[in-house]
Amino acid sequence: MELVMDRRIVWDKCRIKEVEEAKKRILEFKRQGYLILKPDGSVFERFNSTLEEVIVKTQRVKKKIMKILTENGDERLVWDMDNGQEAKEAKKKFMELIRRGYKAYSVDHQGKKNRKIEEFDVEAEEILMVPETVQG
Repeated sequence: MELVMDRRIVWDKCRIKEVEEAKKRILEFKRQGYLILKPDGSVFERFNSTLEEVIVKTQRVKKKIMKILTENGDERLVWDMDNGQEAKEAKKKFMELIRRGYKAYSVDHQGKKNRKIEEFDVEAEEILMVPETVQG
């Protein structure tokens, strides 16, 4: 589904079916990498039925992120999915961490682990790299 122009998704907060349908449509656009804005132009982060309107921007968000959990917190690696060199470097880092025993998870737009992944996905919105834990 490619957008030609910005799209507005509007719903009546008092109609549960409209709220549920709007939430479903918004989450699908976010999953596909589209930028969603609130009516005031700020970035839409999580669904709130009282907003009653959001704007789906024409262009997809092309920046992707890999969060790497370490002893000292987390490191972040950002790449543009359309930049072959950046994507190649991200894949190289991904493979290095997998060899070191890290587990990889795709993360959904709400920050929840979505599923374990074994191969680098250049289009993943976010990848979380978790080190192997020591049993004791």
